[in-house]
Amino acid sequence: MVHCWIVDESSNEKWIYFQQRSYKKKDFPGLYDISAAGHVEIGEKIENALKREVKEEIGIEINFKKLRFVGSIREKFNLSSFLNNEICEVYLYNVEDPKFNIGFEVEKMVKLSFSEFKKLVLGGYDHIIAFSTDGKSKFNIRAHEFCVHEEEYLRSIIDFIGK
Repeated sequence: MVHCWIVDESSNEKWIYFQQRSYKKKDFPGLYDISAAGHVEIGEKIENALKREVKEEIGIEINFKKLRFVGSIREKFNLSSFLNNEICEVYLYNVEDPKFNIGFEVEKMVKLSFSEFKKLVLGGYDHIIAFSTDGKSKFNIRAHEFCVHEEEYLRSIIDFIGK
């Protein structure tokens, strides 16, 4: 798997972008998740898979100079009808005011301040404030509206963004 977390660090506040998965998806329809993620095809280079998935899902062309490798992180969890056991090649992509052209796998993009994301992961908050990507509307997202990820994985993301 490749995971791409899109972050805008150009203002006083760091913003993290999340996709809302399409309601037509088999797994976790309508839930909020990593900016873009997907499988690496057999024989495909990781960088090519990342570029392909980001383009397909949210319409952004990756500039490799702005890409930072977070690490290879194993995610393993078992939900009632879903087993996840994979190694994720995780990247952070820094971009100012991204313009999304979302594909059919995504309903919409939202942004969370880094401080709100930390409240969700570290503070055990039940809900946090999210914004539309144009910043004109805000709304609450409840913790159960996010895809499941191991806490250790999310803490790694927070540590990396917080550097």
